[in-house]
Amino acid sequence: MQMTLYDLNIGETALVIDINTDICLKQRLRDIGLIKNSEIKFLHSSPSGNPRAYLIKGSVIALRNCDAKKIKVLKSGEGCGGKC
Repeated sequence: MQMTLYDLNIGETALVIDINTDICLKQRLRDIGLIKNSEIKFLHSSPSGNPRAYLIKGSVIALRNCDAKKIKVLKSGEGCGGKC
């Protein structure tokens, strides 16, 4: 099922399928390895719930909820033969 990064629950892993942000943020995300077909895991959120921490290619990054809602993902094990 297609969803946004924001829709993941703590501990869930997903495969990035599309990034719909402005060009500046898209480039910054690319620089840290957040590209199409990357695996990303939702680790935890701040006490206020914004931002949230994600694990991407061995690094922990914090993303604002408004940005996480612009990143489309596919939850691991769904629609990818269990290989994502």
